[in-house]
Amino acid sequence: MRQSISGLILALAALAILGSAALHGIVNVPHLHEDMIEIGTRPTLLGAVTLVLYFSVVAMFAFGGLVLSGAVQSFRGGSPQLAPLWVVAVSYTTFGIAAFVLVGPSPHFLGYAAMGLLVALGAALGRARALRG
Repeated sequence: MRQSISGLILALAALAILGSAALHGIVNVPHLHEDMIEIGTRPTLLGAVTLVLYFSVVAMFAFGGLVLSGAVQSFRGGSPQLAPLWVVAVSYTTFGIAAFVLVGPSPHFLGYAAMGLLVALGAALGRARALRG
């Protein structure tokens, strides 16, 4: 039972991470690119910033893939690899809280923290199952 709860939580977190990655790549990056053109950003700077923004999309998809892999392992009755899950959990939670505190109190930033906390919960339940198992 615990592995199915862990798998479900990890699957929900993976869907949130992958969904936010898709939105970031389809909506945010092109919008920022257009804005930078509109304000006359130098082409070399425009290219560099756009490249970094698209790399963040790739990284978000990679994080989502790691979490989805953990969910699949858990659904199959195994224990997910915990180290990658904790890296994702700490990264998302820290980023979300730091952005909320340092940039501005936007609920959007807390979404990142919530995704990280979901991954942490799934990882913790996976660890508890591994210890019992």
